[in-house]
Amino acid sequence: MNNKLNTEFDFNNLFISENLKRLRLLNNLTTVQVGHIINKTRQGYVNYENGTREISIHDLITLSGFYNVNIDELIGNPFSNRNDKRLTFRSYDYIEDKIEPSQQMVISTINDDVITVKKYDLEIDFYWRTQTNQHNHVMLFEYYDKLYTSKVFFNKDKGGIFFIDGIPKYFTSTQAENLLFKGIYMATLKKEFSIENFF
Repeated sequence: MNNKLNTEFDFNNLFISENLKRLRLLNNLTTVQVGHIINKTRQGYVNYENGTREISIHDLITLSGFYNVNIDELIGNPFSNRNDKRLTFRSYDYIEDKIEPSQQMVISTINDDVITVKKYDLEIDFYWRTQTNQHNHVMLFEYYDKLYTSKVFFNKDKGGIFFIDGIPKYFTSTQAENLLFKGIYMATLKKEFSIENFF
């Protein structure tokens, strides 16, 4: 199974699903109601909001008109332009088993869409902010006012399971309403020793 979330298609769907959910909740609408607006079943619309089906141009235009927003607000990065912070590093690449100087590496938080979780003094996990569960990926989420990191699996009746320290935690469809997704795991930064002012 492919666990990567790095294609343009993946991110386009993730951005759109985030925006669809945000606009629906902002307008206090159910998935059934929004489905009626675009002449889709509840499940047909939910597939858009979950990012499991690519939304048609026709439905994008219909929803942008209904919500009275520009289409860019439906397809763009939902966390855009919050700050302008960049880190630049002297960089090297492996080229044919040799280490060669390369262009400087730039790490940008320009869209303010990264969450960090400090696991230990020398280790930090990075999450890309999203409110939508991404199947078979480690998620940062809140459950009954406590934060967890785990893959979250749903079954047909909308209940499911996640694991805490290897121990399964089951939840029902009713309890699933208390799951609030915050981010998807991207990377871990580990230090071998402490350097002043480097996290």
